[in-house]
Amino acid sequence: MGDVKEVLEKLRGIDASKLLAVVDLFGSREILEACLRGEKRMTLEDVIRKLFDHTGRCIPQHLGITKKACDENRDFHVESSMRYYATTHERLVSSFPEGTEFLSAEEFERNAETLKAKCISHELIGNFFQRAWPILLPKHDARENYGASMQDFILPAVKDAYRRQFPERKFTNHRDGELAEKVSIISGTGHDEVVSLMAEKSVEAWYSPNPFQGFSIFAQREAMKILVQYGFSLAGGVDTGVAAVAYTGEMARDYKTPACTCSAISWRSADYSLHFNAHDDEFRFGSTDNLADANDLNSGGLVLFR
Repeated sequence: MGDVKEVLEKLRGIDASKLLAVVDLFGSREILEACLRGEKRMTLEDVIRKLFDHTGRCIPQHLGITKKACDENRDFHVESSMRYYATTHERLVSSFPEGTEFLSAEEFERNAETLKAKCISHELIGNFFQRAWPILLPKHDARENYGASMQDFILPAVKDAYRRQFPERKFTNHRDGELAEKVSIISGTGHDEVVSLMAEKSVEAWYSPNPFQGFSIFAQREAMKILVQYGFSLAGGVDTGVAAVAYTGEMARDYKTPACTCSAISWRSADYSLHFNAHDDEFRFGSTDNLADANDLNSGGLVLFR
């Protein structure tokens, strides 16, 4: 057992509360004593700290979140989508300008399924797919003037897809004419990588619309310190817009659809961001200055692209 000095060194820093915790870890005093007598044995395993819960929502405590986050309001939810790749591909091609470059439907399906197969069994991130859909980003260069790309390329496609899905409703861009030269990518979110890839080619990816429901925008950005290591990007405007074209019925269903914040970008200054917001008779695109508060109805999107 060692001399007194060695024993005291081993016990240094272990107070009564920690001793009680050790007993609780064994389940009972009886089990602890049985282990000490050699009649029972405890097996230790590493604890897997999954980054997504069983529903596909990020777990704040496992992502080291210090900014504001709250429980999500599940009365506000996104309907699950079970759609063929060809249907999603057709919606995208028909809504964007003729000649916009996309992978073929066959390439889209093959590449997206390969990416899913690579990641779905990963112990930390596999639950991401509980809320995720395959999306296909067009080849488009938004690097020089992101705001102009939103104004002239992304939002007209969202408007077209929304009007075809809901002919009796309207799409409103509350920042019409106020986007060019005024949108910036937040560093550390991974979104710059997605935008750079889009400038080179059409990109297959997986998009989750509400993995951060209940997280403040600051908390979402904070979470990316860990999530970028696993091939994720926080969604900005171009990818959220593409998802809204591909899955209009799900993302713009009605008032009880979570608002989609474009959390990887700022508008005009670091104090503002942008978002899409569904209503019963309208789909709106606008700005927000509420970056610090947790809202159980809102979420930024998450893109798995590598």
